[in-house]
Order: sequence, then structure tokens, then C-alpha cells
Amino acid sequence: MSALVVINAGHHVTTQDLGRPNASHYGLTQGGAADWHAHCWGQKLLGNPMTATSLEIVLGRVRFRANQELAMVLTGADCLAEIYSPQNIVTEHVQSWRPFSLKRNQELHLKVPRSGCRSYLSVSGGFAIEPFLGSTSTVERDGVGGLNPGQPLACGDSLAVNPNLSGDLSDLWLQNPQPIPRSAIPNYAGVRTLHLLPCFQFQQFDTALREVLLNQIYTVSAQSNRMGIRLKSNDSETALLTQALPSLISEGILSGSVQIPPDGNPIIMLSDHQTLGGYQKLGVVAFRDLAKAAQLRPGEQLRFKLSTLPLERLKQQAFYRYFDL
Repeated sequence: MSALVVINAGHHVTTQDLGRPNASHYGLTQGGAADWHAHCWGQKLLGNPMTATSLEIVLGRVRFRANQELAMVLTGADCLAEIYSPQNIVTEHVQSWRPFSLKRNQELHLKVPRSGCRSYLSVSGGFAIEPFLGSTSTVERDGVGGLNPGQPLACGDSLAVNPNLSGDLSDLWLQNPQPIPRSAIPNYAGVRTLHLLPCFQFQQFDTALREVLLNQIYTVSAQSNRMGIRLKSNDSETALLTQALPSLISEGILSGSVQIPPDGNPIIMLSDHQTLGGYQKLGVVAFRDLAKAAQLRPGEQLRFKLSTLPLERLKQQAFYRYFDL
């Protein structure tokens, strides 16, 4: 049964969960939500398992209509969201990171975020999508997953909700929803600092190149997408130094890997990255900062800061424990 209809699909909307971590031997990328922090908080606030499906919305400008009453939550990018009555009158301004009710025939409108790039719309019970290899994540480059396999949502698409998980909207949690600590709501403004774990190839970079790559502020390119965040170097010396890097036989890469192509403009691998890569790598963005990377918009800036494996392992384990992963 259709629970939510797409009236305007905006720039890019896909169904996402935690992806396919065990599918790389098939040549398929992991996929999944680019911002695990926002996705997991959305599910937790609704009492869903973390594996439930959410909608990943890039840069807002979408409209949905409810065919039944739904308990929902909006997390991620700081997006102005409003509920419209069937008479096209604004009845409520939706507060992000807090559950709300969308009644039958009401519409939810999202505008361009004030900050951040990706919003996550979650529903009590999770959206009912046929899984592929255990996941509902849409991966366009692989042509798999989602309502229409390998395709983003389009105007007129209808989404069902899992009936076995949906609760009664009169439950007290909707009137007194589980609060989220203020410290857990990200600030997407300003220059982002991404903590970096150096890989073994880091030691093969000469000292001058390492200093240039680590001591500059990069600008996010408009060519960025779910495969990777492309950065533009602001130092003319970078390209000269990276051209001297030795060639590399293609090898497996991870989400967060920072590739250094010959032009000196780093690429941060995101959820839909290819499974093999042939560029030298500076290191891997720490798990805790992948969500920050996913929320970067074209024109925004970032810098890298070295970290250590023991520290980042502790922070990742704490995240996994908190969300029962």
C-alpha cells in the first residue's frame, strides 16, 4: 500500500540503509547512507533498527504527500521543512532532529538547506523496499537497489512503509519523543577539519609533498557526488610535486580513502566509490568524520589533520555500541 508519494523529486533522492559491506567480492560497492550519523539518529529517534531504510535527499527542493498518517523525522542538513494542508496552507514548520506527524493528504516540503548537503527522511517502520543482497541502498553506478533498481526516485513514485514495524501514532513517544543531545546535532558551517589516518603510501611521499598536502585548505568541487568528494588545491606547487609520484597497480580502496591523482587535487571516496583504485593515497578519513565529508557542498572548504589508529578505533567502537551496530 502506498504511504508516501513523491510530488517533486528535486535534485537527487535515493533510498539508503547501511549498504552492502560484504558485496565487494562481487565487484559491487558498499553503498549505503553517505552520512551514517544522520541516518542512524533518524532511526533511533523513531525506534527503528539501524538497518531500516531512509530517504537521502541532496540539497532539498522536494515535496511528498502522505496517503496515511506517518510518524517521521528529518535529520542531516539544516533544511527548512514545512507541512502543507490539502488547501495548500502551511500548518507546521518541521523541526529537524525531532519526530513529527504527517497526516493523510498533507504534504511535506523541503527547501534548499541553509547548511549541509544531505537530509535524511525516516519513517516509523522504515520504507518498504525490496532488498538486493540484503540492502535497499540505491547505487546508480552498479544499477542495483532502490524502488526502481539503480535509479533515484522520480515524480510520481510511491513508497510503502513496513506494516510489521509501524506503531500506533497515539503512542506517548510522539508526544514526548526521545531527545537528542544538543552536542549530537552537527554544525555544518565554516571550514571543516577531517581527521586523517595515514596509510602505508603516506611514507612514500616526500616531506615537501606531505607538508603541502596537509597544510592547505581545499575547496570542494562541483564535480563531487556519492562516489567521491573532489577537492581543488589552492597551492600551485601541489601539482608539480604530485606529478613525480610513482605509478601504482590498482588495489582495493575503502570509504574515506584520500586519493592523490597527478593533478594534485585530492578525491575523498564516499559510499558509492569504485572497488579498485590506481592513484596513490594520502590516507583514510577517520570514520567519525565521514559524515562531515558527506555534508560538504560545492564551494565549501576543508583541511586535513593527522590522527592515530587507537584513538579513531575507540571513537568508531563507541558509535557502534551506541547504535547497536
